[in-house]
Amino acid sequence: MDEEAVSDYVERSQSLVDSSPQMDEQNTRSRLIDPFIKDLLSWDFYSTEIEMEYSVRMGSSKKKVDYALFADGSPALFVEAKGCDTTITDTHADQLRSYMRQEWVDWGLLTNGKKFLVFRLQKDGDNPDVERLGEADLADLTVNDWMLAALSKNSIQSGASTEIYQRVERRRQAIATLSEQKDDIADSIRETVVDRVGEVVSQPAESLSKTLVDDLIAELEQNENESQIDARSDDQPADPTVASERPEVSGSYVVEVTTPAGSTHVSGDSQSDVMEETVDHLIENHGLIAAYEPLPYVPGQKIALLNDEPNHPTGDEMRTYRKVGGDYYVYTSFNKKDKKRHLSNFADACGVDISFDGKW
Repeated sequence: MDEEAVSDYVERSQSLVDSSPQMDEQNTRSRLIDPFIKDLLSWDFYSTEIEMEYSVRMGSSKKKVDYALFADGSPALFVEAKGCDTTITDTHADQLRSYMRQEWVDWGLLTNGKKFLVFRLQKDGDNPDVERLGEADLADLTVNDWMLAALSKNSIQSGASTEIYQRVERRRQAIATLSEQKDDIADSIRETVVDRVGEVVSQPAESLSKTLVDDLIAELEQNENESQIDARSDDQPADPTVASERPEVSGSYVVEVTTPAGSTHVSGDSQSDVMEETVDHLIENHGLIAAYEPLPYVPGQKIALLNDEPNHPTGDEMRTYRKVGGDYYVYTSFNKKDKKRHLSNFADACGVDISFDGKW
C-alpha cells in the first residue's frame, strides 16, 4: 500500500469535507468515494471490473447496489455509498448485509466519505451471516491499512484478501479471549510464577499479571495493522547478513541513530516501544523539541504527532501515545511505514542519520 497516496487522499478528502460538511451523495461519490476506489484500492473504472447500480433481486423486487467490483466474472465486493450529509446507521448496514447474503458476495464496504465500515460474509452452514469486520474514520485510514489491503483489486482477485481476513479474525479472537478470561489468565500467570519462584512473589505477581494481560490486549489492538499486511514470516529477518554483523543488538525492530561522534542503537519487539525510545533519545541528546517549537507539532491537519500534553489540537485525547523526554507525548497510532517515515523526519530535523533493521 502506497502510504504517500493514502496520506494525500486523507488530507485532500478532509479538506473537501471540512469545506462542505453537508455534501450530498452525488458529490460525495464523485469527490471522495470514486477516488478511494480508484486511487487507493486500484480498481479500474474504465473496465468491466466495476458495475455501477448493480441489480440485486430481493424477493419480488430489484434493488440497486451503488458499486459492484468483480473478480473472475462475479461480484466480490459491494460498495454502498451515502452522502457526507448522511449519518451511517444500522439500517444502512443491514441493507448492505442483505445484498451480500443474497448474492453470496465476500466483501462489503459502507461509507459516507467520512466513515468506512468493512463487512465480510461468513459462509458456514446453510444460512450465511455477515459480520462487521472493522471501521475507520477518514483521518484514521493511514493506521487501518489492512482494510485497504483487503479491499484492493490485487488482494481480492488474487485471493490474498482471504488470508488478511483470517489474520484479522485470529487477532480479534485472541483479544476477545484475553478480555473475557482476563482474571483466569492472570491467575494462571501468577500461579506459574509462584510455582517457579515461591510465595514471596505472590502479591506483586497478582497485580502485575493483570497488568500484563491488559498490556497484551493493548498491544494487539494497537498493532493490528502491522501484522495483517506483513507478508514476511515472523522468524525471517529483513537482512540476515546485517543482523549477524551486530550480535549485541536484540529485538525484532532495530533503529540506529548515527552522528559523527558515533552510533546509538535502539531495539525491541514492539514498534511503539522502539519509536518511544528513539524519540526519547532524540529529545535528550539532539534537540528534537527545539526543532519543532512551539508545540504541538501537527504534520497534517488534525493529529498532533508531538505535544506537551496527550491531546490533539482539536482537544481530543491521543488514542495511543507514549510519554517521552519527561514532559512530552508522542502519538504512536501509526502503521509500520508511517512510524519509519515520522522517525526519519525527526532525525532530519535533528541533523542526524537514522537507519532501520530487523522487521522494519
